[in-house]
Amino acid sequence: MEKDNRTLSVDIVKGILIILVVVAHAQTDIVHDIIFMFHMPLFFVISGFLMRREKLLKTGYVSGKIKHLMIPYIIYLVLDMVLIRKTLSVHDWIYALWGGRAVTGVYWYITCFLFTMFLLSDLLEKFSDRTIKGIVLMGGGIAVIESHLVDKIHLLQSPGTPWNLDVSLMALVYVGIGFFYKQQIKKWIEEHKKKYDIIAGLITSGLIAFCWFIYRDGNRLYYFDMKPVYYKELISALLIPCAFGMTLVRLVHWIGKIKWLDGVNQVLALCGQATIPIMFMHIPLNHWKTELAYGRSVYVLIGVGIPVVFTVLFNKNKVMRKLFGLPDLEKFG
Repeated sequence: MEKDNRTLSVDIVKGILIILVVVAHAQTDIVHDIIFMFHMPLFFVISGFLMRREKLLKTGYVSGKIKHLMIPYIIYLVLDMVLIRKTLSVHDWIYALWGGRAVTGVYWYITCFLFTMFLLSDLLEKFSDRTIKGIVLMGGGIAVIESHLVDKIHLLQSPGTPWNLDVSLMALVYVGIGFFYKQQIKKWIEEHKKKYDIIAGLITSGLIAFCWFIYRDGNRLYYFDMKPVYYKELISALLIPCAFGMTLVRLVHWIGKIKWLDGVNQVLALCGQATIPIMFMHIPLNHWKTELAYGRSVYVLIGVGIPVVFTVLFNKNKVMRKLFGLPDLEKFG
Protein backbone atom coordinates (compact mmCIF):
# COMPACT_ATOMS: atom_id res chain seq x y z
CA MET A 1 0.00 0.00 0.00
CA GLU A 2 1.70 3.10 -1.24
CA LYS A 3 2.67 6.12 0.81
CA ASP A 4 1.51 8.72 -1.74
CA ASN A 5 -1.91 7.10 -2.09
CA ARG A 6 -2.67 7.00 1.58
CA THR A 7 -5.06 9.45 3.18
CA LEU A 8 -6.26 9.79 6.74
CA SER A 9 -9.71 8.61 5.65
CA VAL A 10 -8.37 5.40 4.12
CA ASP A 11 -6.37 4.64 7.26
CA ILE A 12 -9.48 5.23 9.38
CA VAL A 13 -11.48 2.82 7.19
CA LYS A 14 -8.70 0.24 7.53
CA GLY A 15 -8.59 0.85 11.27
CA ILE A 16 -12.31 0.23 11.64
CA LEU A 17 -12.09 -2.91 9.50
CA ILE A 18 -9.15 -4.43 11.40
CA ILE A 19 -10.92 -3.77 14.71
CA LEU A 20 -13.99 -5.50 13.27
CA VAL A 21 -11.79 -8.47 12.31
CA VAL A 22 -10.81 -8.83 15.97
CA VAL A 23 -14.39 -8.29 17.15
CA ALA A 24 -15.61 -11.04 14.80
CA HIS A 25 -12.94 -13.53 15.88
CA ALA A 26 -13.76 -13.04 19.57
CA GLN A 27 -16.78 -15.35 19.36
CA THR A 28 -19.12 -16.94 16.84
CA ASP A 29 -22.50 -15.24 16.92
CA ILE A 30 -24.68 -12.90 14.85
CA VAL A 31 -22.12 -10.09 15.20
CA HIS A 32 -19.46 -12.44 13.82
CA ASP A 33 -21.65 -13.46 10.89
CA ILE A 34 -22.59 -9.91 9.91
CA ILE A 35 -18.98 -8.68 10.02
CA PHE A 36 -17.90 -11.66 7.91
CA MET A 37 -20.25 -10.50 5.16
CA PHE A 38 -17.96 -7.62 4.28
CA HIS A 39 -14.75 -7.20 6.29
CA MET A 40 -12.27 -9.23 4.20
CA PRO A 41 -13.79 -8.25 0.83
CA LEU A 42 -13.38 -4.60 1.80
CA PHE A 43 -9.73 -5.16 2.72
CA PHE A 44 -9.18 -6.43 -0.81
CA VAL A 45 -11.13 -3.47 -2.25
CA ILE A 46 -8.91 -1.05 -0.30
CA SER A 47 -5.82 -2.90 -1.50
CA GLY A 48 -6.97 -2.46 -5.10
CA PHE A 49 -7.79 1.19 -4.42
CA LEU A 50 -4.25 1.82 -3.20
CA MET A 51 -2.54 0.01 -6.08
CA ARG A 52 -1.05 2.12 -8.85
CA ARG A 53 -0.90 0.93 -12.44
CA GLU A 54 2.61 2.23 -13.06
CA LYS A 55 3.89 0.42 -9.96
CA LEU A 56 2.23 -2.88 -10.90
CA LEU A 57 3.76 -2.70 -14.38
CA LYS A 58 7.22 -1.85 -13.05
CA THR A 59 9.71 -4.72 -13.26
CA GLY A 60 10.47 -6.16 -9.84
CA TYR A 61 7.68 -4.35 -7.99
CA VAL A 62 5.48 -7.37 -7.29
CA SER A 63 8.46 -9.55 -6.35
CA GLY A 64 9.56 -6.79 -3.97
CA LYS A 65 6.13 -6.73 -2.33
CA ILE A 66 6.23 -10.51 -1.98
CA LYS A 67 9.55 -10.28 -0.15
CA HIS A 68 8.32 -7.36 1.96
CA LEU A 69 5.20 -9.19 3.19
CA MET A 70 6.44 -12.78 3.31
CA ILE A 71 9.18 -11.97 5.83
CA PRO A 72 6.70 -10.95 8.58
CA TYR A 73 4.37 -13.77 7.45
CA ILE A 74 7.10 -16.34 8.18
CA ILE A 75 8.22 -14.63 11.42
CA TYR A 76 4.70 -14.46 12.89
CA LEU A 77 3.88 -18.02 11.82
CA VAL A 78 7.06 -19.51 13.31
CA LEU A 79 6.64 -17.58 16.57
CA ASP A 80 3.01 -18.70 16.75
CA MET A 81 3.94 -22.37 16.22
CA VAL A 82 6.88 -22.31 18.66
CA LEU A 83 5.76 -19.98 21.45
CA ILE A 84 1.96 -20.26 21.43
CA ARG A 85 1.02 -23.64 19.98
CA LYS A 86 4.30 -25.18 21.22
CA THR A 87 4.15 -27.96 18.67
CA LEU A 88 6.95 -30.11 17.25
CA SER A 89 4.53 -32.31 15.32
CA VAL A 90 5.67 -32.89 11.73
CA HIS A 91 2.01 -32.95 10.69
CA ASP A 92 1.38 -29.52 12.25
CA TRP A 93 4.45 -27.99 10.61
CA ILE A 94 3.56 -29.41 7.19
CA TYR A 95 0.12 -27.87 7.53
CA ALA A 96 1.68 -24.59 8.67
CA LEU A 97 3.90 -24.52 5.57
CA TRP A 98 0.90 -25.41 3.41
CA GLY A 99 -0.90 -22.40 4.87
CA GLY A 100 -4.34 -21.25 3.80
CA ARG A 101 -7.21 -23.27 5.20
CA ALA A 102 -4.79 -25.78 6.71
CA VAL A 103 -3.60 -23.43 9.45
CA THR A 104 -5.68 -21.63 12.07
CA GLY A 105 -5.60 -17.85 11.89
CA VAL A 106 -5.55 -15.23 9.16
CA TYR A 107 -2.27 -16.24 7.55
CA TRP A 108 -4.20 -17.01 4.37
CA TYR A 109 -4.86 -13.33 3.67
CA ILE A 110 -1.29 -12.26 2.88
CA THR A 111 -0.51 -15.15 0.53
CA CYS A 112 -3.87 -14.79 -1.20
CA PHE A 113 -3.37 -11.03 -1.54
CA LEU A 114 0.12 -11.41 -3.01
CA PHE A 115 -1.03 -13.94 -5.59
CA THR A 116 -3.97 -11.69 -6.44
CA MET A 117 -1.59 -8.77 -6.97
CA PHE A 118 0.55 -10.96 -9.22
CA LEU A 119 -2.53 -11.94 -11.26
CA LEU A 120 -3.65 -8.32 -11.70
CA SER A 121 -0.13 -7.22 -12.68
CA ASP A 122 0.07 -9.99 -15.27
CA LEU A 123 -3.35 -9.16 -16.69
CA LEU A 124 -2.51 -5.46 -16.97
CA GLU A 125 0.53 -6.31 -19.08
CA LYS A 126 -1.45 -8.43 -21.54
CA PHE A 127 -5.01 -7.12 -21.85
CA SER A 128 -7.11 -3.97 -22.02
CA ASP A 129 -9.03 -2.85 -18.94
CA ARG A 130 -12.32 -3.88 -20.51
CA THR A 131 -11.06 -7.39 -21.22
CA ILE A 132 -9.60 -7.67 -17.72
CA LYS A 133 -12.94 -6.76 -16.14
CA GLY A 134 -14.55 -9.59 -18.09
CA ILE A 135 -11.84 -12.05 -17.08
CA VAL A 136 -12.11 -11.00 -13.43
CA LEU A 137 -15.89 -11.44 -13.44
CA MET A 138 -15.51 -14.85 -15.08
CA GLY A 139 -12.99 -15.79 -12.40
CA GLY A 140 -15.53 -14.81 -9.75
CA GLY A 141 -18.04 -17.15 -11.38
CA ILE A 142 -15.51 -19.99 -11.33
CA ALA A 143 -14.84 -19.24 -7.65
CA VAL A 144 -18.54 -19.63 -6.87
CA ILE A 145 -18.62 -22.98 -8.70
CA GLU A 146 -15.61 -24.13 -6.68
CA SER A 147 -17.39 -23.05 -3.50
CA HIS A 148 -20.14 -25.56 -4.28
CA LEU A 149 -17.58 -28.27 -5.15
CA VAL A 150 -15.78 -27.79 -1.83
CA ASP A 151 -18.87 -29.13 -0.04
CA LYS A 152 -18.51 -32.39 -1.96
CA ILE A 153 -14.72 -32.81 -2.21
CA HIS A 154 -13.15 -32.91 1.24
CA LEU A 155 -9.56 -32.31 0.10
CA LEU A 156 -10.61 -28.96 -1.39
CA GLN A 157 -11.71 -27.90 2.09
CA SER A 158 -8.92 -29.41 4.14
CA PRO A 159 -6.08 -28.89 3.55
CA GLY A 160 -7.34 -27.05 0.47
CA THR A 161 -4.99 -25.39 -2.00
CA PRO A 162 -1.58 -24.16 -0.80
CA TRP A 163 -1.77 -20.68 0.77
CA ASN A 164 -5.45 -20.37 -0.26
CA LEU A 165 -4.38 -19.46 -3.77
CA ASP A 166 -7.77 -20.53 -5.13
CA VAL A 167 -9.47 -17.76 -3.12
CA SER A 168 -7.53 -15.31 -5.31
CA LEU A 169 -10.20 -15.79 -7.97
CA MET A 170 -12.76 -14.15 -5.68
CA ALA A 171 -10.24 -11.75 -4.13
CA LEU A 172 -9.38 -10.48 -7.62
CA VAL A 173 -12.99 -9.38 -8.06
CA TYR A 174 -12.74 -7.14 -4.98
CA VAL A 175 -9.25 -5.89 -5.83
CA GLY A 176 -10.57 -5.09 -9.31
CA ILE A 177 -13.41 -3.02 -7.85
CA GLY A 178 -10.95 -0.95 -5.84
CA PHE A 179 -8.48 -0.64 -8.72
CA PHE A 180 -10.77 0.14 -11.64
CA TYR A 181 -13.31 2.26 -9.74
CA LYS A 182 -10.99 4.23 -7.47
CA GLN A 183 -12.21 7.59 -8.81
CA GLN A 184 -15.78 6.77 -7.80
CA ILE A 185 -14.58 5.57 -4.39
CA LYS A 186 -12.62 8.80 -3.90
CA LYS A 187 -15.78 10.81 -4.51
CA TRP A 188 -17.62 8.83 -1.83
CA ILE A 189 -14.81 9.45 0.62
CA GLU A 190 -14.01 13.08 -0.15
CA GLU A 191 -16.93 14.94 -1.73
CA HIS A 192 -19.39 16.81 0.45
CA LYS A 193 -22.55 16.06 -1.53
CA LYS A 194 -26.00 15.46 -0.11
CA LYS A 195 -26.85 12.82 -2.73
CA TYR A 196 -24.15 10.52 -1.35
CA ASP A 197 -25.56 10.90 2.16
CA ILE A 198 -29.09 10.11 0.97
CA ILE A 199 -27.91 7.04 -0.94
CA ALA A 200 -25.84 5.90 2.07
CA GLY A 201 -28.87 6.35 4.32
CA LEU A 202 -31.04 4.25 2.01
CA ILE A 203 -28.34 1.56 1.78
CA THR A 204 -28.01 1.49 5.57
CA SER A 205 -31.76 1.03 5.95
CA GLY A 206 -31.63 -1.78 3.40
CA LEU A 207 -28.77 -3.51 5.20
CA ILE A 208 -30.58 -3.31 8.55
CA ALA A 209 -33.69 -4.82 6.95
CA PHE A 210 -31.60 -7.52 5.25
CA CYS A 211 -29.82 -8.49 8.47
CA TRP A 212 -33.13 -8.60 10.34
CA PHE A 213 -34.64 -10.80 7.62
CA ILE A 214 -31.86 -13.40 7.51
CA TYR A 215 -31.78 -13.74 11.32
CA ARG A 216 -35.42 -13.03 12.18
CA ASP A 217 -36.21 -16.57 13.39
CA GLY A 218 -32.77 -17.35 14.79
CA ASN A 219 -31.70 -19.35 11.75
CA ARG A 220 -28.95 -18.03 9.50
CA LEU A 221 -30.25 -17.69 5.95
CA TYR A 222 -27.08 -16.19 4.50
CA TYR A 223 -23.39 -16.67 5.26
CA PHE A 224 -20.14 -15.56 3.65
CA ASP A 225 -16.56 -16.48 4.53
CA MET A 226 -13.63 -16.19 2.14
CA LYS A 227 -11.10 -18.43 3.90
CA PRO A 228 -13.11 -21.69 3.63
CA VAL A 229 -14.32 -20.71 0.12
CA TYR A 230 -17.87 -20.08 1.31
CA TYR A 231 -19.45 -17.76 -1.25
CA LYS A 232 -22.40 -19.44 -2.91
CA GLU A 233 -23.69 -16.62 -5.13
CA LEU A 234 -21.68 -14.08 -7.11
CA ILE A 235 -24.27 -11.28 -7.09
CA SER A 236 -24.69 -11.26 -3.31
CA ALA A 237 -20.93 -11.65 -2.87
CA LEU A 238 -20.55 -8.42 -4.86
CA LEU A 239 -23.49 -6.33 -3.70
CA ILE A 240 -23.38 -6.93 0.07
CA PRO A 241 -19.71 -5.97 0.69
CA CYS A 242 -20.05 -2.98 -1.64
CA ALA A 243 -23.17 -1.83 0.21
CA PHE A 244 -21.42 -2.05 3.57
CA GLY A 245 -18.38 -0.34 2.06
CA MET A 246 -20.38 2.60 0.70
CA THR A 247 -21.99 3.10 4.10
CA LEU A 248 -18.66 2.81 5.91
CA VAL A 249 -16.73 5.31 3.77
CA ARG A 250 -19.57 7.81 4.04
CA LEU A 251 -19.56 7.40 7.82
CA VAL A 252 -15.81 8.02 7.84
CA HIS A 253 -16.34 11.09 5.65
CA TRP A 254 -18.58 12.61 8.32
CA ILE A 255 -16.69 11.63 11.45
CA GLY A 256 -13.61 13.17 9.84
CA LYS A 257 -15.40 16.53 9.93
CA ILE A 258 -16.31 16.38 13.63
CA LYS A 259 -13.58 18.25 15.46
CA TRP A 260 -14.06 16.64 18.88
CA LEU A 261 -13.58 13.21 17.29
CA ASP A 262 -10.06 14.05 16.07
CA GLY A 263 -8.52 11.93 18.83
CA VAL A 264 -10.70 8.95 17.92
CA ASN A 265 -9.82 9.40 14.25
CA GLN A 266 -6.10 9.40 15.05
CA VAL A 267 -6.41 6.17 17.05
CA LEU A 268 -8.41 4.53 14.26
CA ALA A 269 -5.83 5.71 11.70
CA LEU A 270 -3.05 4.27 13.85
CA CYS A 271 -4.88 0.92 13.90
CA GLY A 272 -5.24 1.22 10.12
CA GLN A 273 -1.49 1.64 9.75
CA ALA A 274 -0.86 -1.30 12.11
CA THR A 275 -3.06 -3.79 10.26
CA ILE A 276 -0.26 -6.34 9.75
CA PRO A 277 0.72 -6.75 13.43
CA ILE A 278 -2.93 -6.66 14.55
CA MET A 279 -3.94 -9.21 11.92
CA PHE A 280 -1.18 -11.66 12.78
CA MET A 281 -1.04 -11.16 16.55
CA HIS A 282 -4.64 -10.92 17.76
CA ILE A 283 -5.46 -14.65 17.64
CA PRO A 284 -2.19 -15.94 19.19
CA LEU A 285 -2.40 -13.28 21.92
CA ASN A 286 -5.87 -14.55 22.83
CA HIS A 287 -4.81 -18.20 22.83
CA TRP A 288 -5.83 -18.54 26.51
CA LYS A 289 -9.27 -16.94 26.13
CA THR A 290 -11.19 -20.14 26.97
CA GLU A 291 -9.06 -20.97 30.00
CA LEU A 292 -9.29 -17.45 31.41
CA ALA A 293 -12.98 -17.18 30.47
CA TYR A 294 -13.00 -13.56 29.33
CA GLY A 295 -15.38 -12.06 26.82
CA ARG A 296 -15.33 -10.07 23.62
CA SER A 297 -14.34 -6.72 25.16
CA VAL A 298 -11.17 -8.09 26.75
CA TYR A 299 -10.41 -10.08 23.59
CA VAL A 300 -10.55 -6.90 21.50
CA LEU A 301 -8.56 -4.89 24.04
CA ILE A 302 -5.78 -7.51 23.98
CA GLY A 303 -5.97 -8.21 20.25
CA VAL A 304 -5.83 -4.56 19.21
CA GLY A 305 -4.11 -2.87 22.15
CA ILE A 306 -0.96 -4.99 22.42
CA PRO A 307 -0.12 -4.93 18.67
CA VAL A 308 -0.68 -1.16 18.57
CA VAL A 309 1.58 -0.60 21.59
CA PHE A 310 4.14 -2.94 19.98
CA THR A 311 3.96 -0.87 16.80
CA VAL A 312 4.39 2.45 18.62
CA LEU A 313 7.36 1.14 20.62
CA PHE A 314 9.30 -0.48 17.78
CA ASN A 315 8.28 1.23 14.52
CA LYS A 316 11.38 3.45 14.53
CA ASN A 317 13.64 0.41 14.35
CA LYS A 318 14.28 -0.51 10.71
CA VAL A 319 14.99 -4.18 11.48
CA MET A 320 11.81 -4.54 13.54
CA ARG A 321 9.79 -2.90 10.79
CA LYS A 322 11.13 -5.39 8.27
CA LEU A 323 10.71 -8.47 10.49
CA PHE A 324 7.25 -7.69 11.85
CA GLY A 325 5.67 -5.64 9.07
CA LEU A 326 5.47 -2.50 11.20
CA PRO A 327 4.66 0.83 9.55
CA ASP A 328 7.01 3.78 9.71
CA LEU A 329 4.70 6.09 11.64
CA GLU A 330 6.87 9.13 10.95
CA LYS A 331 6.41 8.55 7.22
CA PHE A 332 2.65 8.79 7.59
CA GLY A 333 2.70 11.76 9.92
